[in-house]
Order: sequence, then structure tokens, then C-alpha cells
Amino acid sequence: MSNIMNQAIGSAKETLGNLTGNKDLQESGRQQWAEAKGEQELHQQKAEREKNAPEAYRAVDAAKEMGGAAMEKVGAATGNKQMESDGRSARAQAAGEGSYHDKLAEQKNDAQ
Repeated sequence: MSNIMNQAIGSAKETLGNLTGNKDLQESGRQQWAEAKGEQELHQQKAEREKNAPEAYRAVDAAKEMGGAAMEKVGAATGNKQMESDGRSARAQAAGEGSYHDKLAEQKNDAQ
């Protein structure tokens, strides 16, 4: 569920708790809202860091891609299908993130 949805649900719970006098519901709603708000702020901060230094993130993506490839090969060599699949997934995810960071780097270079 999205952070915005969790914030809305948390706010609704808190309001309902206030209206009914249910302190547990009120506190649960307040906590859900605060956690979702914190997660949203963390994602925004990460997005800003990625935008400002995409090259650093691309280096991490490359390392993750190599790690995934290694895991995939070890899994294939040992017959461990789960490890092979996990490695393939990690490699694909890192490649996707790398493409995103490459685009950010291009945008940053074009802006300069």
C-alpha cells in the first residue's frame, strides 16, 4: 500500500478514534500516519540524492549486477535453482536501476 494511502488511513483511524473516544484506535491511526509520512520523506530524500549524484548510485548498481550474476552462476553450477533464480532477479533489478541512474546522469550533464 502506498505511503499516501497509509497516511490517509492513519488519519481516518485517528479521527474515528477521537470521535468515538477509542484511545487505541486514535493512537494506532496516529502511528500509522507518522510511519507513512516518515517513509514518504525518506523516499523523497533518496530521490534527491540520486538526482544529485547518479554516478555514485550507478557504481552501486554495477556492483549489485555483478553480485547477482555471480549468484546466478554459482546456483547454476551447483544445481541450486533458487539461488540461480535469485541471482537472475538481483541482476535484472540492478540493471533496471542502472538504466534509471544512467538517465539521471544524462539529465544532469545536459543541465550543466
